[in-house]
Amino acid sequence: MPIPGTKVTVEGHAIVSVDGMIAAADGSMPAALHSDADWRLFQAALDRAAIVVLGRLGHARHPNPGRRRLVLTRSVADLASDPGDPLATLWNPGGIAIADLLARLGILEGTVAVTGGTGTFDLFVPHYDRFILSEVRSLTLPDGIPCFSKGHPRLVLPGAGLEARDMEVIDRGVVQTQWVRPSATAA
Repeated sequence: MPIPGTKVTVEGHAIVSVDGMIAAADGSMPAALHSDADWRLFQAALDRAAIVVLGRLGHARHPNPGRRRLVLTRSVADLASDPGDPLATLWNPGGIAIADLLARLGILEGTVAVTGGTGTFDLFVPHYDRFILSEVRSLTLPDGIPCFSKGHPRLVLPGAGLEARDMEVIDRGVVQTQWVRPSATAA
């Protein structure tokens, strides 16, 4: 579903274990969940984005390499500048709707790149135009942190109206699938 009043493309990005986990139980990213090929593609996509959306834990764990960021947090009423990062805006989704937020930030076109965690991925499920999913086929994380709270991305994404396209092996044991909303490709 497009975000009213905008021409933005909402694009999710995740690398998951075969059981759909984005991290180990302690929130860390196991070395086996890292792929150099996926990392290069991911960084290039973020470089093209108008804004990168992530949760507060990801923001705290991964320094900002100079990109405009939108950080989900309940520590603000609606929207506030991040005192520690001039390119980051703190956002409480309970305080301001996505369309109003993007208008206030002046983002009415371009790509909104959603990079997680679970709550952030969940929030954007109705809005994804595209979701780039990389899966490490040899790794399971049975007690890990899921990409989506409702289940494996291969079940959640088609339930949200996206279709699998352009599946390819990008690294040894890593398969990347582009999930696309059919209406996004018809335009």
